Amino acid sequence: MKKYFWFLVFLFIISRFCFLANYPHFYDSPEYLRESLSPNFFISLRSSHEVVHPVWLFFTQIFQRIISQPTSWELSLIAALFGLISTIVFYLLIKRNFHQRVALFSLVPLIFFPHLWLIQTNVLHESLDAGLFLVSLLFFDFFLERKKFYWLVLTVIFLSLAIFDFVGILLWSPVFIGLAILRSKKINWSNITWSLGVIFISFVFAVWSLYFLEARLKVLLFDYGGRGILSGWSSLNILRMLRNDILILFYGYSLSAILVLIISVAYFFKKKNWPVLIFFLSFFLPFLITGKFWYGGLFGRYSALIAYPLALLLGIMPWRKIYWILIVIIILTFLPTFWAYQKTPIPKIQASLIDKIGLKEKDILVLSDYQRPQLDYYQALYIHGDEEIEKRVEEKITKNLLNGGRVFISQQALTFPYWQYDGQQIHIISKGNKIPLFYKGKTDKSQLKEFLKDRDLKIVAEDKNYPQLTIYQLE
Repeated sequence: MKKYFWFLVFLFIISRFCFLANYPHFYDSPEYLRESLSPNFFISLRSSHEVVHPVWLFFTQIFQRIISQPTSWELSLIAALFGLISTIVFYLLIKRNFHQRVALFSLVPLIFFPHLWLIQTNVLHESLDAGLFLVSLLFFDFFLERKKFYWLVLTVIFLSLAIFDFVGILLWSPVFIGLAILRSKKINWSNITWSLGVIFISFVFAVWSLYFLEARLKVLLFDYGGRGILSGWSSLNILRMLRNDILILFYGYSLSAILVLIISVAYFFKKKNWPVLIFFLSFFLPFLITGKFWYGGLFGRYSALIAYPLALLLGIMPWRKIYWILIVIIILTFLPTFWAYQKTPIPKIQASLIDKIGLKEKDILVLSDYQRPQLDYYQALYIHGDEEIEKRVEEKITKNLLNGGRVFISQQALTFPYWQYDGQQIHIISKGNKIPLFYKGKTDKSQLKEFLKDRDLKIVAEDKNYPQLTIYQLE
């Protein structure tokens, strides 16, 4: 069994460390790269966007001390290292609570889940968060077995660090309750009380530390600009949340994830294995909530921890022929994503098209907010979901045209918020609204639909292989 384990670890290492991103592909990644170069940790915290990620920033700046000018490759290495830690810790956790054979079969899908591969090979903090969370879960498992106080202390330290780095990790805290029930094989109120205590103390330590650093703490758990957990629970929003969850499973983890959920739920209900069902439920309820948010920067990364119970569901499946069929489906889903990230970065292709139009000082370039982090031009205006920002953009465009100036606009600005690149692929939930209403470039639900409906557009730069990157001149 050991030789199979080390072979899978070797395969995992090859899949991550040999394919680290050389470019900050995702929405927040350019900021992470910039802040890694900051000479002062506290200054970088203050200049970061909400919510701040202190542990991630600390590691990126450690790399800056080692390597004077860290690139995306070096920062992606942090993600890969914590991805490896997560995989080994997950294996140990499953081996302890199920069987070594189940743990081995669970490792295979972790290598090929598209979303997990992206998170663990790019400039993203979620791999670190997941690693800290799973380490704390393993230490808690040791505590439940042996009731040694030092295991409890280690659990609190690592869970506090995970929440400290990203407060949204608190959403996944029910997993500690699920593990307490799984380990006890029944409802054991003593173990459940321990799990609740660990969650509460870790949260208090994390929040106290964030306030000590004067860091900002508003996203996900609190009502932040109408986008937090406490808002948006209408029946329509719940349906959207469920739609997002299904799309995340399908695009991020393949059709196999949906099929194994259906098969496994039926199987466990038939067996009436309630502790195992509750353990899986403790993962999937937080996952459902993560689908509540529409955001850029690898959509679905808030739900990265769902990869581990999905892998376990595959590993625990008693029908090996079905297991290998589902693994083949995962690999076939993985290959297009893998290949997309071996190509020239999308922002570089867009920048080369912008270069062709010869921007002058008085010109205006209108881009999508999804393009903003990687395409920073002083002539640029960015189409955002905010109505006031959109109105100011429209006023500036109108004024420039009246003054005889030129206005250029990208395809993604025309179709915003639909058909937006999120990394090297189109954002999972921006693929709707396929039929143009007026002419090529505009769609019937785009942000600028009304403003542009009586205006003409002329193509001034295009790449036939990337129609979503076409540049138009507004006439």
